[in-house]
Amino acid sequence: MLKTIFISKNPKKKQRFRLILVLAFSFILILVANAMDYGNILRTQDTVNSVYDDRVVAQDYIYQLSGLFHQKQFSIGANEEVLGYLNDSILVLMSRFEKTKLTRSESDFFIDLRKNYEELTLLEQKFSLQTYPRISTQKDIQMELMEIRQNLDDLEGVQFTEGAQMTKRSTRALGMNALLSKIELVFLVIIGAISLYMILIGTNFMERVQ
Repeated sequence: MLKTIFISKNPKKKQRFRLILVLAFSFILILVANAMDYGNILRTQDTVNSVYDDRVVAQDYIYQLSGLFHQKQFSIGANEEVLGYLNDSILVLMSRFEKTKLTRSESDFFIDLRKNYEELTLLEQKFSLQTYPRISTQKDIQMELMEIRQNLDDLEGVQFTEGAQMTKRSTRALGMNALLSKIELVFLVIIGAISLYMILIGTNFMERVQ
């Protein structure tokens, strides 16, 4: 009688241990998958925010700067009030643009833009102090404005390139989230099937013992 009890309890403990082991292993896998899923969601959110804050907004700054420098082209020799308004607006936009997240190439283009703008302001001061003829200085101003337009074109190109790369990263992250969700669903089905199977085995075993 004692021998029968010993044999019957031992397999029962093994069944419970296996069930606990399967459930624990499955719980860990689901926990890891959820952690990866959450990390992908955070990265996607960060990328989406960066696309707006550092690309869409930056693109708007570049567009406004292009308009202001275009006005400068037709304001050579204008009164100090007009030039002061344009320069103040340009400095404000440059300060805002500098606060966005700049890539290495974008930072280099922006440094060139600032240098060319400083050269432009010096030429404008020289032009305002000169007496006629001022054709040479006016040509230098036009050349400097052409350099600035090229700087703005380079910065605009970076926005498109970086925006496209961020969109690709977001797409990959969303694809990974979808894959992890499918894996989690498969694990849940497997866990349910294994748990049900082991419960049925345990029930059948108890019936035979009885």
